[in-house]
Amino acid sequence: MKRMAIKWTYLLALIAFGVWMFDVFLGANIYLRAEGLVLGQPAVVAAEYNVTVRDVLVKEGDRVLGGQVVVRISSHQIAEARARLSSEAAARAARLGDMDIRMEVVSATLAAAEHREAVAMESKTQLDESYKKGLLPALTRTAAAEQAYHGQKDAEALRAEKRALTDQIKMLTIATEQADLALSDLLDLFDQGRLHAPIAGTVNAVLANRGAVVRAGDALLELVGEHRFVVAWVPVGRWYSLEVGRRVSIDAGAGAFPGIIARIGTVASPCRANFKKPLHRPSASNWSGSNSRKASRPLRTLLRSGSTNGNVMAFSRLE
Repeated sequence: MKRMAIKWTYLLALIAFGVWMFDVFLGANIYLRAEGLVLGQPAVVAAEYNVTVRDVLVKEGDRVLGGQVVVRISSHQIAEARARLSSEAAARAARLGDMDIRMEVVSATLAAAEHREAVAMESKTQLDESYKKGLLPALTRTAAAEQAYHGQKDAEALRAEKRALTDQIKMLTIATEQADLALSDLLDLFDQGRLHAPIAGTVNAVLANRGAVVRAGDALLELVGEHRFVVAWVPVGRWYSLEVGRRVSIDAGAGAFPGIIARIGTVASPCRANFKKPLHRPSASNWSGSNSRKASRPLRTLLRSGSTNGNVMAFSRLE
């Protein structure tokens, strides 16, 4: 009985050893097994203008929410631009007020000028009829024509000024609205010196400390998003097939997590040393007879060897 137990134990050990050897040397050819990297969605916190860091509200390893205030800043560049835009807005408002006053004056006097023009033209017409009948001297007719001319001139000047003021007020109003919008966008962008986290995740690195002067576009914080994905390299030529949507198990060292293959791509592996030599075009004599077959054989060998020098890169995302 003891010998039987030893015999079965030995037999089971051999079977287990055979299974282990099969798994080590041939297992990767039968089922999907590959090594990879666990990566996260990267993000940075940066300003679109030169700033001075007043306070950093987080530290490395802290978890943040999307939109959370993480850094407080100040900017002389923003303050200068704000003062300039405000000054220009005040100047445009004063100019617009002057134009409105001038428009009211023109509108008030234009009616009287047009009435004067109509009366002068009517008087001139009547005097022309009397002059034709020989009832008036030429001097009186000339004075009437001159009064009609000045009346029409004054009326046309006021009408032209009104049209010009209307166009200028319209253009100045549009410019004022655009300037006010630019100032509003600038204030919204500055947000009282607060920088927000673009995504929810973990602070990976703090790149600027309190009091640091940072140029536009330079990162102040580095974040790693909550979403994780795995980049795995799988050799080609295996007995299984890969397809998008296939469920996999991901072992990150602290237990297995379910995942799905979201994307598959190909990457080239390094070429062997004997294939790194440049190819030369054979001479004309090598294209005749049996030499043509000898000259083309290395090229066919290169193509056959290079056709399997590829790896499949599978992107898996955690569920």
